[in-house]
Amino acid sequence: MQRTKPSSCQVPLALAILVLVAAALFCFFGALAIGIGAYYFIESETGSVAVASPTPVASPTVSSTPFTAHSPSFTPFVSSTPFRSTTPSTPPALSTRSAELDENGFHTAQIQIGTEKLDVELAETPQQQAKGLRFRQTLAENAGMLFLFPAPQRVSFWMKDASIPLSIAFIQSDGKIIQIRSMQPYDETAVPSLSDTVAYALLVNQGWFERHGIAAGTIIESLPQ
Repeated sequence: MQRTKPSSCQVPLALAILVLVAAALFCFFGALAIGIGAYYFIESETGSVAVASPTPVASPTVSSTPFTAHSPSFTPFVSSTPFRSTTPSTPPALSTRSAELDENGFHTAQIQIGTEKLDVELAETPQQQAKGLRFRQTLAENAGMLFLFPAPQRVSFWMKDASIPLSIAFIQSDGKIIQIRSMQPYDETAVPSLSDTVAYALLVNQGWFERHGIAAGTIIESLPQ
């Protein structure tokens, strides 16, 4: 069977699609041109362009009171009485030797032991210390003899030619009593100190320390130097 020749009025499919795309583009650009024209027309009428402002970022709220650090959770201690510097306690004045020798050839002074005051003769030289209270018959209740040594040392006493019952206190250079012993009249047995740090020795009537509540460890104030 013989094939028939196609009609010349038929349009190829590709050409038809091309025409449709061109028509669509024409419509699009035509609409765009109309929009641009309208935009410039409105601008010419109002004299300005409405532009949306970006939303402002809220600025942080600033307190009218300047920043201060938080107080600690506890309240610091404050004394109700304002601080006053206290006057440092003044150490007792050193005992002053008498200007003149007494009738027995000794300088004298007054010392304080606890609440008691004691009038003492000062045995300072080797001659005075060798003499001591020998040949004495009496000794007043609040009287005694204080031996002063040139350096701390171990010492020893006896009662040769001494007729008064006595008590002796061995004392350090800081005034601390470190030993108390009793001594009997005319007893030539040596009574040594147990310590080699004795700077003073104090002789009083026997039992005087006990009667006045004085014991080892008591500090004697204002000892002469």
